[in-house]
Order: sequence, then C-alpha cells, then structure tokens
Amino acid sequence: MSAPFSRFYRIVALTFCLVLVQALVATAGQLALNNVARVSVGARVDDKIAEAALISGQPGVGYALVDGQTELVLSLSKIENIDSVSFLNNGTKGTVTVATSNSKLATGSLQWHQIAKQDLTANVTKIKLGPTEAKYVKFTFNVAKSGRIAELAVYSTAKLTIANTALVDGKDAKDFGGGKEAKEVAEGPPEEGPPPNLPDPPPFVFVPIVSP
Repeated sequence: MSAPFSRFYRIVALTFCLVLVQALVATAGQLALNNVARVSVGARVDDKIAEAALISGQPGVGYALVDGQTELVLSLSKIENIDSVSFLNNGTKGTVTVATSNSKLATGSLQWHQIAKQDLTANVTKIKLGPTEAKYVKFTFNVAKSGRIAELAVYSTAKLTIANTALVDGKDAKDFGGGKEAKEVAEGPPEEGPPPNLPDPPPFVFVPIVSP
C-alpha cells in the first residue's frame, strides 16, 4: 500500500475515533442532565440516611439493605416523564418493585400504581419504567441476601403533557402563552350577521357591434 493511501486510512480512522468519543461524551452528558433523582435538583427520599447515600452525589459506602422488606419513597421536585431507573448493587439478592404516583400517598396506600417488578441484578440494576409521568416513586425491596445499593438515578425524557405542566405550576392553560387562543376556542366562532351592504350596480349600457 502506497504512503498516500496509508496516510489517508490513518486520517479516516482518527476521524472516526474522534466522532465516536464525542458521541459517547454527549450521551453521558445527556444522561447526567436527565437524572432527576438528585438532591441538587430538589429530589428527596423519605429516609434521610438513604437520601445521603443514594442521591446526594456523595454516596460513600452506599445504603444497606437487610434481609426482609425495605420501602423507600423518592420525591421529585415536580411531575416528570420518567423513562428508567438504575442503581449500583453490591451483593444484594432479591426483588425490587417500583410504583409511582402524581400525588403524595402513605407508603402503604393502595393507590400507588405498580409499574415494574424484577430481580436485583449484580453490579448494576436497570429498570425500564415508561415513559410514565410521576412525582413520587416508591421502591419496595424484598431482600433474600443483604447487601448495599448506591447512586440511584431516575432518568426523565423531559416531555410533559400540557395538562400536567399546568398542574405542576398551579396555573390555568391561559398562563401558558395561549390565552388568546384558549379564549377564542372557549367562546367559539362569532355569530353570522346580515351580509354587508353592497354598492349599487353601474347602469346597463348597450354597445352595438357593427360589421365591417
């Protein structure tokens, strides 16, 4: 292979690697931006020890899950369109059930909407949820072998319906830039009135055609 062709293929390979690295960095940044289970963006956990270990950004040694059942409720800063959940798992065996709600409920309430249940997987547990809208996420761990979890993440697609956006901000639809349109839709089209007055037609004039 001649030197020009060899240099050309090296340039192509280098360009491909740079594009791949940029794509991976962009993807990682997007995931970080979409993680709404963080204290820094207003998320909270009903157990303060779990909050510090799971969503504070400084997990330390993680949160211990002992044999039996443990329930944790994550409160997001607002209703989010969540897509998936993940957390690190160090040695814990058992199952996790995820339920959601848009309003605050007691932990044992029957109004929680169960959307996923699966086995805890080693190293990293990932759970596909939706997309589904929720402000509160309840995790029920049924543990057969104790261990620790850390770095809880809830990823959001950041797409809400207009109705739920209004609920989040406590505003009516007219406050979302559609005041005029909403008013026109509510009132309907204007009623038809009499036709406008037309001007009188010009006088008729007969013009004879003369043959040559």
